[in-house]
Amino acid sequence: MSEYNQTVERNQEEGSIGIGAMIVFIALILVAAVASTIIIKTAEELQQNAESTSDDTRKEISGKISIINMIVNGSDGTDINSVIVTAKVASGSTDVLVNNIDYMVTCGDTASFGIVTGNLGTESPWGQVIAGTAGTNVAGADGDPATVGDNGAGTWSQPNAETLAGAAFTASQELTAGTVFKFDIDLDKNYLGTAAAGPCATLSGVGETLQLKMIVDGGGTTISELSIDSVVSGKAVV
Repeated sequence: MSEYNQTVERNQEEGSIGIGAMIVFIALILVAAVASTIIIKTAEELQQNAESTSDDTRKEISGKISIINMIVNGSDGTDINSVIVTAKVASGSTDVLVNNIDYMVTCGDTASFGIVTGNLGTESPWGQVIAGTAGTNVAGADGDPATVGDNGAGTWSQPNAETLAGAAFTASQELTAGTVFKFDIDLDKNYLGTAAAGPCATLSGVGETLQLKMIVDGGGTTISELSIDSVVSGKAVV
């Protein structure tokens, strides 16, 4: 083989090797590009999840109610009729509107249970929607007892939240961190005020357990499990 032919053949071999190397190089670039895209996308998703978790945590902390105690307010001798709950806006919490505070009491067990709910700013302890203005101190047509908050026409006129001294808060009032307040929960009446007809009328005796959940709209939730050791008025539900 002539020297010229050898040179041509060698150049062809070198060219083939160069093309192969270029193909490998391009393939590596494509793999790196795909990998970097996946990494960037994963990083963005992790950042979004972290921000979402942070927002949820901040929301849970920003508005929260701590339960101090619950005492028996009345009973029929077998089951509790009503309770008084003392609570406070948790330390470090932002201001909480009275009408942004909801409660839910669960009584009984899986075989038989009841749920009592309410809003401190828009509903009375008996579940009626607040309406009208404060009137004479007489029992309403709905059967609720004679109290200052009753306007005597079967409706309730003041929020179900007051200071320990008994001064009522307004529905639009903001409770600052550390503010202690109390409210009533009727376990024995339905929303019409009918006695012994509520969802927990026969499920709140000695040995029963009540679950109290305090919910702040746009804020946190507090859950307490409370055992009934006595149905005597003034006794604590712990």
